[in-house]
Amino acid sequence: MAAFTLPISPPELATPVHAGVGVLFQERALASLRSAPCENGAYWKAVLTEGSKAFAPNLRSRPGWISNGDHGWPVTVHDGPEGNSFPGSMLTQYVAYPRAEIEVIPAGVQRLAARLGLHGFNTLLHIAQADRVVQWNSWLLSTNLHSAGLAQSVDAITGILRDEFPDHAILLKNVDPMGDPALIPNLERAGYDLMTSRQVFFFDGRTAEFWGKSTVKREVKEFAGDARYRWVEPEEFTPADAPRIVQLYHQLYLEKHSRLNPQYTARFVERALTERWLEFHGLRDAQGTIVGVFGFFTNDGVASVPFIGYDTRLPQEAGLYRRLFTGILKTIAERRQLLNYSSGAGDFKRRRGGIPVIEFNAVYSRHLSPVRQAAFRLAGKLLNHYARPWLEEHSH
Repeated sequence: MAAFTLPISPPELATPVHAGVGVLFQERALASLRSAPCENGAYWKAVLTEGSKAFAPNLRSRPGWISNGDHGWPVTVHDGPEGNSFPGSMLTQYVAYPRAEIEVIPAGVQRLAARLGLHGFNTLLHIAQADRVVQWNSWLLSTNLHSAGLAQSVDAITGILRDEFPDHAILLKNVDPMGDPALIPNLERAGYDLMTSRQVFFFDGRTAEFWGKSTVKREVKEFAGDARYRWVEPEEFTPADAPRIVQLYHQLYLEKHSRLNPQYTARFVERALTERWLEFHGLRDAQGTIVGVFGFFTNDGVASVPFIGYDTRLPQEAGLYRRLFTGILKTIAERRQLLNYSSGAGDFKRRRGGIPVIEFNAVYSRHLSPVRQAAFRLAGKLLNHYARPWLEEHSH
């Protein structure tokens, strides 16, 4: 395995600790993680050590660590450029990604209206300099899970980030009323503006009502008697499986959907397998070839699935995605966990017991110029007034 090297960052970013709150980079961030381990510290040490681009070339950021008392969270600093994947770019999330999907709109007039709307919104986000941000609790995954102590640390963390990054908006992504009910009121009291982000779906394994859904029952029965594929448990995977695993992810997320998704590398998967910061489960065919895989990321008893892939060349009748999804639900029910299963495939998830929840990006901009503040607030009002009801009605 190649020796690890620290990514170069400007020396002024290694900032001191202030009043119990510290924002740290490079060696000091690693030292802080070593002295006060966190649940997913191994993953963030890997990001700090190798740099985010080693794990996905379109995840461009300066990674660091911020602490408040006994709690700590990853921090990422973003200065553009455009082309960053959506976990690190609001311009990608709100403009580039929707623009790439405009062609699915059937009516020409509606497509034209969507293009004009995105053009105007793109101008507004450029005025706000929406990709000049510092994110906290930023794991550079499709869904950031918010851990204990975060809601109570909003004021302290915001204060230090505002002082250290006076020209960056402060961003907390993946804010929703279900994952942490106390978080939204605390953010609003601290001066954050909530911008509608997307509709996500939760599966509550603590009650596991979804397990009684007719669709789930039918699929469990269907797959139980099918010997074409066998489940691969986490301990059966080895780093030698990394190239195949990342190939399956690329087939689904990059080739079938969009290259604006994180372009995870074999290096990312290899270290995730070695250090167990993603818990992989999967399916092998009769020849032993991996044909489907998913990876759990867990924080404070809440799980997400930031990594999933399957062989899209196999016929749809194989039902690989449905098989993987049944495995996800079974594991969540057995562990009595809450699952945030991100966005997309809304009808599919609803029929299997998914609970739809509107998610927000929380943006603090009060320390920025009046023009940038106004642009952020107008963008938020437009999203909340138009995008939120549309998501609630048309998400699929």
